[in-house]
Amino acid sequence: MNIIESILQQMPGISQAQKKFMVILFSTILLVYGKVNFTNLGRYSSLSEKTYRRHFLKGFDFPEFHKYFINQALNHERTLIAVIDCSFIPKSGKKTEGKASFYNGVAGRPEEGLEISVIAVVEVETHLSYSRACTTNSVASDNRNTEKFPNFQGEKKLKQTAEKNSSRKLNA
Repeated sequence: MNIIESILQQMPGISQAQKKFMVILFSTILLVYGKVNFTNLGRYSSLSEKTYRRHFLKGFDFPEFHKYFINQALNHERTLIAVIDCSFIPKSGKKTEGKASFYNGVAGRPEEGLEISVIAVVEVETHLSYSRACTTNSVASDNRNTEKFPNFQGEKKLKQTAEKNSSRKLNA
């Protein structure tokens, strides 16, 4: 049994069919030449493109999988540190969700695009890192629908502040 199969056996709430699919998926990703998309995954494995699409509609707890993987792969006797790395992806167009002005280290200035952050655990002596989570950072702006950002209170606070300032001017 390889490391992926043993991790999937430890994870609760995963069916046998999903375990089998995940083992095939991870091994196929290593074999795919070019872009990893449903068409290429179907070409390089025994599963069809439709099967990949169907399984990707189901949920899978990747953060939990990463936690089990890191615990099994790391040597806990070595020095471990946590790191965060932010990367900039240039994007153009008006419909890219999350596009905003982020600092681009290559250009040395803020630019329009996307920013992704990766949190990883590093074994200092071996220089090996294992990513724990990856997320895109986004900023809601006036021309975006704030329903996509339910925790964003900036626009509401700006309106409240403007109303307070206008009422103060009227009372003075």
